[in-house]
Amino acid sequence: MTAVRNILIAGLVLACGAAAGCLGPRQTRRDIYLNLMTPLQEADYRLLEAQLKPVSLRLAYLQEIGAYQTWSEEPKDMQDAILRRQAREGMSPVQVQMAWGPPERETETTDAADRAAGHRRVVWDYGFRPGGSDGAYERSVCFYDDEALWIRDAR
Repeated sequence: MTAVRNILIAGLVLACGAAAGCLGPRQTRRDIYLNLMTPLQEADYRLLEAQLKPVSLRLAYLQEIGAYQTWSEEPKDMQDAILRRQAREGMSPVQVQMAWGPPERETETTDAADRAAGHRRVVWDYGFRPGGSDGAYERSVCFYDDEALWIRDAR
């Protein structure tokens, strides 16, 4: 009887959360820290978690690699957007990485005139869809001199 009750309560919580929009694409600060880590740093951090190391030790590690500072130095409105996994025009590559993680593909698209003027244009692609008819990526962001110029989010 307890198992059935727990299932019903879990279903009710999910239904209420979905109706209220609480189960949207929000992420945790842990997700953001993981988005900032190299694969080796992530493996080290996950090992600390698996070994049930105290939160203070994990926080010290985040401070050691700079992930904690990178997040905490963002303005409140930017933190809110990142927590909602929203990329915006004008964001830096680090801010987009906190929101969406590292890109699946990065392409240099600087033309000769921009290169001669000392500018750089890079496109980050996310969410490869084989068989997609619109370039096959669900999300893309173009950086012009390390500032998001445009964002495509087809999700």
